[in-house]
Amino acid sequence: HRKMKIGSFTACSNVTGVEPPYYELAEIMHENGGLVFIDFAGSAPYVDINMHPENSRQALDAIFFSPHKFLGGPGSSGVVVFNKHLYRCLVPDHPGGGTVEWTNPWGGHKYYDDIELREDGGTPGFLQAIRIALAIEVKNQLDTNCIRQREYQLVERAFEGFSTIPGIHILANNDRDRLGIFSFWSEGMHFNLMVKLLNDRFGVQVRGGCACAGTYGHFLLNVSPEESHRIVEKINSGNLSEKPGFVRVSLHPTMTDEELDFIIDAVRQISTHYNNWAVDYTYDQRTNEFQHINEITTCNERIRKWFSLEEENINPE
Repeated sequence: HRKMKIGSFTACSNVTGVEPPYYELAEIMHENGGLVFIDFAGSAPYVDINMHPENSRQALDAIFFSPHKFLGGPGSSGVVVFNKHLYRCLVPDHPGGGTVEWTNPWGGHKYYDDIELREDGGTPGFLQAIRIALAIEVKNQLDTNCIRQREYQLVERAFEGFSTIPGIHILANNDRDRLGIFSFWSEGMHFNLMVKLLNDRFGVQVRGGCACAGTYGHFLLNVSPEESHRIVEKINSGNLSEKPGFVRVSLHPTMTDEELDFIIDAVRQISTHYNNWAVDYTYDQRTNEFQHINEITTCNERIRKWFSLEEENINPE
């Protein structure tokens, strides 16, 4: 019986690459007097986005995404697009320079009627906006149909490759209709050790942890309420050693088959040799991360030199 019902859903899981039926969810929300907001952060670089489908009951009231995930997008700012009829603010969220048409010494003022102007106080992010536009143009030139076709090819190849590695378990492996996002865990091996070895030995950068999806992770990893409570108590004490997680590999349509095969082979080699390679690393239960035995000294020495006033670092000129 809430006066304001808002359903905020993801257009694509950043853990499994699975795309929920958000148009159907929008229709359900509208039938019940609610609004629907869709997060396209995981799929915006690869799919068409239509806020106004033929069925008006499936219209999207607002969408948002992170252009830094686009090809050429790093350095851009986030984007939110919403139906202007939702806007009710008499005062901008952040009043500032450029949001008012006029002011006077007696407290009078008038904010711009244009929503974008009145909500963009201060100096606009011109460079960020230009980068966003160019990244979207690159996406359009690649063509989403071609992107989708290549994504499906990579997904099938990844499933075939990872499924042949003993002890590797792909999350939501029952759903092959997905974008190129794969998360997995390895029997007997800490996920962050896999991440570290992929980086150090093969130059492959992936993400370890819960990928900002801890709640979803509970379901994917079958974490019971009792086990979750026990883990939380340990985390609260400063010990992250039992905090669950997985390894996420993100595939991109510009990847070649050879590059994907290299990643799969790297995971295969690590799964075979990790016990021998692990002796070169130390584990910190406070951070739940691994470091090479020489890395701490090397990093600390490098940082010290950055800020050192020793003679060797001073330019005589």
